[in-house]
Amino acid sequence: MTIRKKGKATASKRGTPKRPRKSTRAPRAYGKVPPRESQRIALRDAVDLTQRYRKAAPASEHAGFFWADGIQELLTQPGCVGLRYYHGLGADGAYRMVLVGVDAQGNDITAPAASKRSKLGAAGAGGGAVLLDNHFPCPPYCPPDSPLL
Repeated sequence: MTIRKKGKATASKRGTPKRPRKSTRAPRAYGKVPPRESQRIALRDAVDLTQRYRKAAPASEHAGFFWADGIQELLTQPGCVGLRYYHGLGADGAYRMVLVGVDAQGNDITAPAASKRSKLGAAGAGGGAVLLDNHFPCPPYCPPDSPLL
């Protein structure tokens, strides 16, 4: 049996050459805004998704809570058309979620609209743009009767 090398044909157990597989995946397109379509789902679908996740990762957080005023402040930044979340880990290894506004070109809003001096902004900590972290994890901040739990 021949071992497959990058882009080269291999031989099967029977000695018949195999063609290298072409990837059917599109290359990642960074910086794009996805098509505008509804992201709403039915409660039944949400329940199925959350139950499946809890079965696959029973020791993980089930959810997180952000106050509405922080979300509204993020979304009302000049040019903001949506939000993006990034997965993160705190220095203690705890899961963290970072929320950032996104403009119409798909760029993260990480600096104030008036001046985009550097990637980290003037103060090195977001430069005045609204970014959110410090969600309240579930458990313990969970509604006891939610169908999503």
